[in-house]
Parts: sequence; structure tokens; C-alpha cells
Amino acid sequence: MRTVFASDLHGRKNLYDALLDFALEHDSDCIIIGGDLFPTRLSAPLKLLSGNADFNDSLRIQLEFIESYLAPVLHAFMKKHPDIHILYVPGNHDWRISAEHFKKLLPRAVCMHNDVRRIAGVTFMGYGCVTDSPFWVKDYVRRDTPQSSHTESRFPLISTPGGICISEGAAYAYGNPSIEEELRPLEVRDNDQAVCIFHCPPFATGLDTLHDGKPIGSLSIRRYIEENMPVISLHGHIHESPYMSGRYCTSIGKTLSLNPGFHPRELHAVFFETSDPRSTLVHKVFGKGSPGSGSLGKADRYSCIAKAFFMKTVLMK
Repeated sequence: MRTVFASDLHGRKNLYDALLDFALEHDSDCIIIGGDLFPTRLSAPLKLLSGNADFNDSLRIQLEFIESYLAPVLHAFMKKHPDIHILYVPGNHDWRISAEHFKKLLPRAVCMHNDVRRIAGVTFMGYGCVTDSPFWVKDYVRRDTPQSSHTESRFPLISTPGGICISEGAAYAYGNPSIEEELRPLEVRDNDQAVCIFHCPPFATGLDTLHDGKPIGSLSIRRYIEENMPVISLHGHIHESPYMSGRYCTSIGKTLSLNPGFHPRELHAVFFETSDPRSTLVHKVFGKGSPGSGSLGKADRYSCIAKAFFMKTVLMK
């Protein structure tokens, strides 16, 4: 299956438009989007400092994006190109209510979260949850293992049909299974034809490298890959990782694992054929090569540092 994959488009119309064009350029059979589908914005972000931010506003922005752009654009694309499959998982910036609304409006696109299914002779498995951080959207956040603790956050929020509310007592973490426990039943048997779609990258693989050089991926996801050995695993979440580690792909046993990265002004995506991903793999930005280690531009590095400072000083308890 001729496949295009990108992650972390974060509601940017320019990146979605570029992704659809990239898929057509490569005569693709399948488009996979690896989480963080919708915009993450607050109308008055400075109110985070006082604790008076309207997080329902961020939910409204996501729902409006889905209704005004994403669902109709993808519907029109799928109607014009009925043989192209669109698969996706949510990410940690996506409210669960938004993801459910998108699924309802565009049922032909397949939400692969917590699912394993056979499509056109290929087995796909998907999982959108990530390990914890101080960020406020907790719908798709889990403890990595049953022994893991949660991360203290000033705004531990979940979405409900009645709106955004505090997850009391870190119930989002302790009231849900860990990543390890949720992955356990998602076994892939025909692993030589299996494609696994994760939002979170596997731990310490060069696909989860932060701007400061530290790994922040999931041990449970790495162990799942090591035990199930799909032909390819797809990841996102850590935008700068390819530029910091110097690679967007690596091998975990016989599995080829990828994180194409993210940039707001240029689509980072890959093309591959599921029957032979290693020889057919092409990155839209890096081609057949790879970025240099530590090649993150100054502006992007400062942006990452500012984001980290914001999360530690504003979002943490």
C-alpha cells in the first residue's frame, strides 16, 4: 500500500493542504495522520497567569475548525478520490469531544485509536495516548506503566459533554489504565504486514529527543514494538526530535520506526510502501537523507525553550 504519513498538523490549513497534495503527487493509497489534529489556542492566553483562562474557548476553536475546514475538506477529497483511505489517531492536544465530533462528521475516515483492523491486505493498529506533562489537555494522557505516577499540573482538564472540567484527584491518570495496560490487548499477529500508528514515540530511540537532548518517549510503546515487531511504526509528538537527534527513522529490531517531525511553515511528512518501507521511504523535506544532529534553527530552538519555560512556570503546580 502506497502510504503518506504526517503528524502534529495542529489545525494548520497550509499543512493539511500540503499533505493532500503530497499524497496525490505520490499516487498514494492511504493517508495517515498521527495525532494533534486540531488547533490548540486560547483567545486570551495571558489569563493562564491568573488562572482565569476560558478553556471552553479552546474546545470551541477546535469544533469550529472541524466544522468549517477539516471535515468538509477531507470529505470533498475522499469523494473525489474514493480509493484513498484516510486513517488517524488523536493526540494529546486534541480534546476527546472534538475527536468524537470529527469522527461523527467524517465517518469514512478511520479513527484507529485503540483499534486493530485489516484494510486492503494490511493490518493497522493505532493508539493516540501519550505520557503525562504539565499541559492542560488530559483526555489522551496516561501513565506509562501501572507503576508510573502522574505529572502535577495547574490545569488538569478533561472534556465532557457539558464542557471542560477539572479531573479531580488526577482521575485522568489513575482512573484509566496505563499505556502498558491499554496496549496489551492490541496484539498484531501478522506482524510482517502490520503498521502501528502512535502519537507518542518510543523511549530513547532518537525519535523522542527534546530541544535539550533529553528523551521523553514511552517505555511501554517501545516494549510493545519490541514484542510485536510490526514492519513499521509511526510516531509524532516531539516536533524537534529529528533535528536534535539527527534522524527521523530508526530500527527497533526488524521494525522501521519513524517520526517525521513538525514545522509550522513546511510540511514534514514521509512516503513509503508498506510492502517494502525501507527502500521506498522518502521524507518530504529531507528526501532520502536525514537532518544533521543538533541542526534545529536558532528561532525554532528559542521557541522550544520558551515553550518549556512556559510549561514549567505557568502550567506546573
